[in-house]
Amino acid sequence: MGEGANRVTTLIAGGNTFQKRAGGSTPGAFSPSRAPIGFLADMIALQRDRWILWLPVGMIAGAALWMLAPRDPPVWLGGALLVLGCAGALGFNAWPSARMDGWAVALRRILAGLCALFAAAGLGAVAAQLRTASVIEPPYAANEEPVRVEGWVVANDASDNGPRLRLLVRSIEGVVAAPRYVRMSVSDAGLLTPGRAARCRGVLGPPSGPMSPGGYDFARRAFFERLGATGFAFGRCRPADFEPPSGWLDRQRLQLAAMRADLAAAIYEAAPGRGGAISAALVTGDRSSIDADTNAALRDSGLGHLLSVSGIHMGVVGGLVFAMLVWTLSLVNPIALRFPVKKIAAVGALLVLAVYLIMSGSSVPALRSFVMACVAFGAILLDRPAISMRGLALAAFIVVLIFPESVLEPGFQMSFAATMALVALFEMMKRAPHEPALPTPGPIIGMLQATTRGIGGVLLISFVAGLATDPFAIYHFQRFALYALPANLIAAPIMSFLVAPMAAAAAILAPFGLADPALELMASALDLIAAVGQTFGERPEAVRAVPQPPHGAFMLCVFALLWASLWRGALRWLAAPMLAASIALYITAPRPALAFDADLRAVYARDGDGWALLAARGRSTFARDRLGSMLGLSPAEIERLAPPEACGDALCHWRSPIGDIFVVRDALSLETACTANAVVIARLSAPSDFASRCELAVLVDGPNLAALGGATITPTPFGLRVERARPSNIQRPWTVAASTDQE
Repeated sequence: MGEGANRVTTLIAGGNTFQKRAGGSTPGAFSPSRAPIGFLADMIALQRDRWILWLPVGMIAGAALWMLAPRDPPVWLGGALLVLGCAGALGFNAWPSARMDGWAVALRRILAGLCALFAAAGLGAVAAQLRTASVIEPPYAANEEPVRVEGWVVANDASDNGPRLRLLVRSIEGVVAAPRYVRMSVSDAGLLTPGRAARCRGVLGPPSGPMSPGGYDFARRAFFERLGATGFAFGRCRPADFEPPSGWLDRQRLQLAAMRADLAAAIYEAAPGRGGAISAALVTGDRSSIDADTNAALRDSGLGHLLSVSGIHMGVVGGLVFAMLVWTLSLVNPIALRFPVKKIAAVGALLVLAVYLIMSGSSVPALRSFVMACVAFGAILLDRPAISMRGLALAAFIVVLIFPESVLEPGFQMSFAATMALVALFEMMKRAPHEPALPTPGPIIGMLQATTRGIGGVLLISFVAGLATDPFAIYHFQRFALYALPANLIAAPIMSFLVAPMAAAAAILAPFGLADPALELMASALDLIAAVGQTFGERPEAVRAVPQPPHGAFMLCVFALLWASLWRGALRWLAAPMLAASIALYITAPRPALAFDADLRAVYARDGDGWALLAARGRSTFARDRLGSMLGLSPAEIERLAPPEACGDALCHWRSPIGDIFVVRDALSLETACTANAVVIARLSAPSDFASRCELAVLVDGPNLAALGGATITPTPFGLRVERARPSNIQRPWTVAASTDQE
């Protein structure tokens, strides 16, 4: 802020020379006609070094637009934007000008900045295009017949419904071009730990796409993870005795997976129970030992982010190692007086984080956090501020360049939004260099001030981070935890001052066989965190469900957050009307009156002032819960919903604000649903003239469900608006007919 203030003072004082005034001199005469111009020039000068921060935003936008395009954009488009944008930016900057100030120069710089934004968008599109080309493989054709699958277990992606084995494929019966990875749900993993060879028999299909319009696209994520098929196995998969894979990298990956599994088992053996299972997840990334109740309690209390290795874990581990090395090396006078202690500590922290990244499984969130940590510690090595908006922009630039598909992931968006908001808060609270220092208080007052600042700082950081991530949680998950702030305030000190030091002590003592006491203390601390999550998460009001916002309202809210964080001074306040407009769009948006998935496992319809639910029988409630949350229904509210009164095995009938709704299960009941202006959803194929003959408002039959997936039907002033989960105009490498295993 000090440098920007100096530049503004210089500009207002006249040209490039600061005219010093003697004490008591009279300021220049005030001119009302020049006041707005001076204020505008003041604001523009204050942003002089902030324009570059928008380049990663342009790159993210380019990658996102390429990913969300209904069809593959032309091959030349991204490159053309990049080349033309760079040429335009260089041209406007090099354009000769007789004066070095004035509105002509300001306009030229604005045009150069816009060209640079287009170039950044082109670079993001090129990165997305190259990344797609590097992982593309022939799609797996759906087949309802059981097949034999052979491969090596890479991971156990456990879910609430049981273990799911991710296999590095060796062969699939009847398939010539087998996908690289498949995932199979099994009743019991047994002895098939990561690294072992396995032989399964089951049904496979392509990964599932969105369940509802605008929903999460698991097929896109699976495509970039090279997960070509998902399904279920009949019974248990059996160990096999075939040789390891031929590729050296694949063999190393399996050995590392086996080592991680052995480490997780050793941690759980040293500290059995809930705390030990969470300890194994934090160290190795293996969450298969955590029970469903603990997962649900931590998720509903806002502590679910602690279970996946991401920014908070990299930050705690890196910060702890850095602080320990700085403190230790500073005590050794020959080193402290001759060598840059902070730089040595930064290198040591990076090495430890690299080992932690490998041991935790190198997931995309962990890789993203590692890149951000590399930028922060790299700034220390270059004698630059470790916490800065430019450092965050550089981290975003590198992450998007390597993993452009992550820009659509909730983890990427929430991580960078929280960090950006906190860095902006740090900039606003930082003392300017010319500001006089406060007098040093006495020991008691100083201790009270330090305690107050510490507690207030933790409260403010948690509040700002939660406020920055709530729009993304509402958009992607349609829910937010009411007790996330107090739960995180309690859990954060436990993580920083108990869990992380005990993990470091266990790592140091493990080669000597003395790690068990440290692991037990670590597990006890994590069990305390789980108890905190259970206390808050099991309360009936813990989770607040809200309807999914319209895309326009969400984008406007994100732009307001960017505007408030990336600019300086009074210009930030222009984000307030943007945020107000976003909230207004959200509140006034029409809400669906009917929603269902492709398999009709859950059908929601408005029934008067409330909702009625038709749910399929079975153990899995995934479709029911996801559709309900999209409509703004909490799990407790969903449990209380009843099916419509006129509902039998063959036909269900609602009377709703959009008219009569029929769900038909057999051909004999189809004629009963022949009602004018009705909405008919049928599992079977309807006659070609059924809709016109009955004058239906909407007809969705079996073939239509299979082709276009689930739907929402929303009443508008112009009639019923039908939105499909898989619109026919979208044709991308990952949009193929999906299997039913989408949990």
